[in-house]
Parts: sequence; C-alpha cells; structure tokens
Amino acid sequence: MALDLTWLRTWVDVVDAGGFARAAELGHLSQPRVSAHISNLEKELGCTLIERRVRPLTLTEEGKALLPRARAVLAAADELTAGVLAERGIVSGSVKVASFASASSEFLPAVITRLEREHPRIELSIRDGDVRTIEAALSERRVAVALRPVRPEPRDRSFSVRPLWREPFVVVLPTGHPLLADEVIDPRQLGGERVITIGNPLADEGLGSEAESAFSSVDRQLPAGTVSDQPSTLGAMVRAGHGIGVMNYLGFAMIKQDGLEIRELGVDHYRDVGIWWHSGRPLTAAAQAFIATVIAAPRPEGTWEVPAAR
Repeated sequence: MALDLTWLRTWVDVVDAGGFARAAELGHLSQPRVSAHISNLEKELGCTLIERRVRPLTLTEEGKALLPRARAVLAAADELTAGVLAERGIVSGSVKVASFASASSEFLPAVITRLEREHPRIELSIRDGDVRTIEAALSERRVAVALRPVRPEPRDRSFSVRPLWREPFVVVLPTGHPLLADEVIDPRQLGGERVITIGNPLADEGLGSEAESAFSSVDRQLPAGTVSDQPSTLGAMVRAGHGIGVMNYLGFAMIKQDGLEIRELGVDHYRDVGIWWHSGRPLTAAAQAFIATVIAAPRPEGTWEVPAAR
C-alpha cells in the first residue's frame, strides 16, 4: 500500500472544515486537487469515506472508524518532524486552536504577534465557535488547545484549564436611555425590557447562555428576548431600539459602539476565561509553546485576574 500522508491530511481537513470548498480555501489548494486527494485515498484504502450525496458532510462507517486513527497518524508524523527540529533548539509544528469571538478579537492578535516573533516555525490556525462547539472540537481532537469561558463547566472531565482573566457582564443601552443614569444596573430593573443577548440562537433558550448565567442569582423570571451568536448583531439591534443588550465586556469592546453606551450589570457573577487542553493526551512542543505564550500575555484591557479558588 502506497499511502500518501498528504491525502490523509487533506481528508481530515475536509472533515474538520465541513466541506471540500472550505478545506480547499483553508489549505490554499484548488478544489479539484482536494477532490483528487480524497479519491486517491479512497482508492488506496478500497472504501468510500464520505457520503457524496448527503449534506451536510457525512462520513461513512469506514470514515468514522478511520478518523481517530488518521488523527493519531498525522499527530505522530508532525511530532516526528518537530522532534528532529527540537534537537536543534527549534520549536515547530502546527497548532489548531478553538476560541470565541471576543477573545479572538481582543486578545489573540497580540499573542500571535509574540508567538511569531519567538517561534516563527509554528503554524497557528484559529477556529471560532460557541462554548458547545469549542468543547466538541477539543474532545474530538480537532483542536489541541481552546480558549473558552469557565462556565458552563464542560461535560468532558478530562480537560485541564488555566484561568486567564475575569470580565464583567454589561448592559448595552442606546444613547439617552433612562437606565444610563445609574453606574451599576440592578438586573431587576430590566424586568420590563426586551433583552438581547449572546448564545446559541438555535437552542431552546429564552435568553442566551450568558444572560442565563448572569441572572442565575436573581429570584425573578425575566422576559424572553432575542438571542444572537454575533456581538455585532446585538449592537445593531440595540442601536435600532429593539431592546437592550446583555453581554460580556470584551464582546462590547469588539463591536461598533456609535450610539451605544454600557453600564456594569450588578450581579455577583462574572465571565471567567481560561485556556484549556485535554489532560489525557500529550501536548506537542508547539502546543506547549502556544500555551506558555498565552499565559504570559497581558490580560485584555478592562479585565482583571481570576481570584484563586478557596
């Protein structure tokens, strides 16, 4: 059997990207080249790995069985190359990172600049998502490291976490709104307002996960509102007068702020953010270097240190 690792890597990239076109774009390949790699791999293995007539992308039973072994083979190949370079004092390799929008916007750019300066042979790819997709990507080994809020706690108990920063929940208001008279807003003042928040808009949630967490200490049922997975949408909706927003501080920092103001939400709940990895799997030297760079980086402006657990 003459199995080309490039074919295997392309197939895994197609699975992770959710389609041939996206994998071609991310891998800087033509779509016909991606299709040829997959066809060559299937021909060499003597089986079909992807259901061509099913959307979204679906693996055959053979494909599902191959995927974890393919990831292990590619990881071993990367580690072999990285090990040879490490003997010469060079840290190299690729690191896939899952993150969420405000961390990717307000924290990671400076981290990537420092990483490129100190370890230019490391190739980094960032994939944004919500807490559920981030957890799934880490559990399924589609990424090696993740930036993720500490709450809700992940279902996978094999994760390790290093806290990075704490940020408040804020209320986003259109300029001139009466609630701006208060520096801190009691959540009970929002009872008559339509709440717009961040979460999974396709989940069965009256409020987004962030508002649910922020209001969990308040003994009052707040009205259902609008849930979006895009901070920019929240800002646009508030600006247009369709409600008031509740979101994390850094989420507001990344959006267009014309016509908007914020006040801290007066709750004893915060968004704590950490860097996560799977404790049951060895980290490559490149992943360890990324984690070290993240931990050493300054916290984003407007956030503070997570207090030590008692």
